[in-house]
Amino acid sequence: MNIRRENECQIKAATSALTPSEYWIQAWEQAAAEDVRVGLDAEEEKFWVLNAPAYDERNPLAPYTQALMNTVYGMLSPGDHLLEIGPGTGGFTQLLAPYVHEITLIEPSQAMYKELCGSWPVGDRPLPEAIITKWEEAPELKADIVFGANAFYRIRDMKASLLKMNETARRHVFLIQSVGRPFAGPLRVKENGQVTERERAEVLSGLLHELNIVHTYVTFPTRRKNGMIHDVALIHWSK
Repeated sequence: MNIRRENECQIKAATSALTPSEYWIQAWEQAAAEDVRVGLDAEEEKFWVLNAPAYDERNPLAPYTQALMNTVYGMLSPGDHLLEIGPGTGGFTQLLAPYVHEITLIEPSQAMYKELCGSWPVGDRPLPEAIITKWEEAPELKADIVFGANAFYRIRDMKASLLKMNETARRHVFLIQSVGRPFAGPLRVKENGQVTERERAEVLSGLLHELNIVHTYVTFPTRRKNGMIHDVALIHWSK
């Protein structure tokens, strides 16, 4: 255990000359070479067919984000059309629904969307329309709000995806990203025999700086279902 902690410290202390966009792509490519789920859509869907039914029982995030979501609610309007990227089983979708007029979902997994439909409150607001596709392949859309939570781990070109979010949103973009293991593994890159790690939330913020998109980055200590506390980042910008 001590050796492992020392190695992790050495890894985290390492630096990289790559820009955030270069780092994200290189991390994706190296992860895809090691894990078929990263690069192959069919393998990702196989995983969720097996695991989606138990997803909300294990350690969901949405029910434990009241302080963070209060910040989001304060910038929503009752007439808003909200587009959510990667809603999964719909934990955040259900939190957002009472505060907006309409929600459109972009969800790549049919298995996850099936769980969302099964857990949607009967007799409550209408089930949101869903487009079953990856964000990178979604048609051009317009919405007042773009929202996504922990939905970016399979996106290769995150810079292009952020630009697409910016073009889609009329008013606000909100991105939520868990920080730290075991809830969110960092991006890892091996270059010149050295391994570096960067938290996804920090690289997302760095990408926005590359794009000259002025944004806020705030973290909220969050106690999860299993009692563990970690930071959850809220990255937000206005149009």
